[in-house]
Amino acid sequence: MGQEFIEFMRNRVSHAALEAPSPSEDEWRGILSAASRAADHGNLKPWRFRIFEGEGRNALGQVYWQHALSEVASLPKDKEDAFVRKAFRSPAVLLIYAHIQDHPKVPAIEQIMAASAVAQQVLLGVDALGYGAIWRSGPACFTEKTKELLALEANDQIIGLIYIGTPKNAVESKPDVDIDSLLTWVKD
Repeated sequence: MGQEFIEFMRNRVSHAALEAPSPSEDEWRGILSAASRAADHGNLKPWRFRIFEGEGRNALGQVYWQHALSEVASLPKDKEDAFVRKAFRSPAVLLIYAHIQDHPKVPAIEQIMAASAVAQQVLLGVDALGYGAIWRSGPACFTEKTKELLALEANDQIIGLIYIGTPKNAVESKPDVDIDSLLTWVKD
């Protein structure tokens, strides 16, 4: 089983073209529960989730549009639809963010890393159930305006948006990484 799981990890790819269906409510709960077993110094569980599905994606699309307007106030109104449609690139979009807590032994960066580990676990869980996903971020994820538009708190940090659904087409696995170029052994 161990080697099969390693192969499963090796074959995971991002899917940009996604269609319905996306996970059911029970599948979501299973994926997010399993993903929440990621490494978590201090057992703080700093990760938080928000799922946008169906017409609920309009709210996320409006965040994209309002953020764009905050960056370029002169955007013509006829561009709004293009920004809103970005939220409809998949049947579901999962927002993952870290709710950073003051802790004497667990700095903010560790809490962000824990939430990032959860995001990676989500990708594996989604793939294990036969769905596809792509983790997106970009500059808009790291602005105070976006946090305001999403009603996040000052101590929250967006990790990313994971677009999830059923892959429209097969995506070739990526070539294996030359791990020796990234690895240094430190031995006796």
